[in-house]
Amino acid sequence: MVMGSAGCTASDGETGTPTEWTPDPDRLRWRYWTGGRVPSSPVLYEGSLYVGSGDGHLRSFSPEDGSLNWKFETGDKIWSSPTAWNNTVYFGSNDHNLYAVNLDGEKRWHFETDDVIIGDPSVADGSVYVGSSDHNVYCLDSETGELQWTAPTGNRVVSKPVANDGVVYAGSCDDNFYAFDATDGKTIWVFETDDAIYANPVVSENRVFFGSTDHDFYALDRHDGSELWTEHTRQRIVAAAAVWRDTVYFANYLGWLHALEADTGFRNWISNELEPAVICAPTIVDGSLYIGDRFGWLRTFDADSGDLLARFKTDNAVQSTPVVTDDTIYFGSNDGYVYAIKR
Repeated sequence: MVMGSAGCTASDGETGTPTEWTPDPDRLRWRYWTGGRVPSSPVLYEGSLYVGSGDGHLRSFSPEDGSLNWKFETGDKIWSSPTAWNNTVYFGSNDHNLYAVNLDGEKRWHFETDDVIIGDPSVADGSVYVGSSDHNVYCLDSETGELQWTAPTGNRVVSKPVANDGVVYAGSCDDNFYAFDATDGKTIWVFETDDAIYANPVVSENRVFFGSTDHDFYALDRHDGSELWTEHTRQRIVAAAAVWRDTVYFANYLGWLHALEADTGFRNWISNELEPAVICAPTIVDGSLYIGDRFGWLRTFDADSGDLLARFKTDNAVQSTPVVTDDTIYFGSNDGYVYAIKR
């Protein structure tokens, strides 16, 4: 239902039939059993698909048939989503390390922090940025892994630090959202919310968007941190938003999917078709929005109207944000599989 208003035990490579797809019952291209939960979101880069798993491995797949190119082992689970840049894949592990791996699966370097790395790294201008549960945001040289600076916060950092125009934006579980100078890590401004921030920020034009577990979704001026508008929802927000055609889309933990005007926060529509709880960010391609939920569904919505177009069922939560190409949707599920389904 859409309302308008103002204001995720089998052998490797097993292929099966989807439990449900509406309207087409035969959409599965391939699936791959990893042996662990797959909350990590995949990245498609230079002809290969990369994704982490709770079995402690980063894997590289052929996107065409799901065949395994290689797997790289870490010392613990991988919840972090990989980022690919300059022929290198960067990702964090619960073994406390940030890794840089070449496209052939060989390790380039690793950097150890004092606690687990759950959040995603980002890369900009030759630097890698990542948060750790040791309460810090780190900036590293992307080629060597050498530490450039450390920015402390008051609690765990599971939010992805996002660099834009010389500023690094990140939320912390200390209830604060930070803007750091990308050159030295010094704090430029801080915006206080009423609870922890897990969601990755999204920067669009002069705004930065993020949700908090205080149930609010915020739009701030990215230059000075002043509040532009706030949308009050009925549940915490733990996943990132997406911006498309001057509209910002996000879902709260209750499963309500929001579409708001990016400039004003005016509510275009809300859908309650998702099942609680939503723990992944939406992907929008060609006017269609793709998003998963805790009950194992991946759903497709019309981004303009909020109408539900299709859904695909896995056997556990879909926490992984999908990657969408012209003909295929790639994502992971906490049922242990990496999926490729037809659009």
